[in-house]
Amino acid sequence: MTALRRAAGGSCWLLLALAVLAHAGLAALAVAEYAALGWLFGTGLDLIMVTLVLASALAGLAACGWVAARAAAGSAKLRRLVSSGRRPLPPPVRNAAEGLGLTGRVDAIHASEAFAVTYGLARPRILVSDGLAAALDRSELTAVLAHERCHLRRRDPLRLLAARLLAAYACYLPAAALLAERAALRRELAADRAAAASAGRGVLAAALLKLATLPASPALAAASPADDAEESLEARVAQLEHGSPPRPRPALGRILASAGCLALLTAAGTCCVGLSQALPGGVL
Repeated sequence: MTALRRAAGGSCWLLLALAVLAHAGLAALAVAEYAALGWLFGTGLDLIMVTLVLASALAGLAACGWVAARAAAGSAKLRRLVSSGRRPLPPPVRNAAEGLGLTGRVDAIHASEAFAVTYGLARPRILVSDGLAAALDRSELTAVLAHERCHLRRRDPLRLLAARLLAAYACYLPAAALLAERAALRRELAADRAAAASAGRGVLAAALLKLATLPASPALAAASPADDAEESLEARVAQLEHGSPPRPRPALGRILASAGCLALLTAAGTCCVGLSQALPGGVL
């Protein structure tokens, strides 16, 4: 069942990527038609269809820019946080990191809040606070670092940013945002399974619940905001309690709305392709 869900998720992302590429090509065609077909403004339906394609592309580009800007700002805040508060690894953290093969891949900063996060795109690293060592015992600390090791090995920060950018461009399809949300949750659940396999489900659950009851770091929240932290925590705890992730909540409304938008854009794209025959020299 897990393999089937993984294959279905991969197919959805492939279809979304193909749809985005096709839409971007149609948007370029719409720009050419605006520039070359002066009579376009005298034909109401053609103008509406071409405008729909172009307007949705501009909305997608604006959404992509917003996501990219937030990611860049968060990355800059995180770098400042690391550079201003860096300190030697606390002995418990250093010992746990060495035991997990993470020597040289973990940074520590001075902060009373307990947290661990994987950051960086090309060469990800793990950032922990010295408050983490004070809040968790040795086995819990190992479980948390094992969770982050999974994110690090799979380059999850880069993969999730790519998913958010792709979903942002497809903002005109409500199901695209749902795909990005579930992709982030699946990465957390996968990291939990990897950590539980090495440290034990009970230990990881104890660490997760303990961290959830402690104050969050305002600086870290500003650097990498999580809009669905509560839902993610519920799903992670459910997986650790029952051994399998919870069933996804139905999203029939988003799927139907996306199907309607896709049908409308398909009609508009077909119109753009037909109008391309009237371009000087023809395009298709």
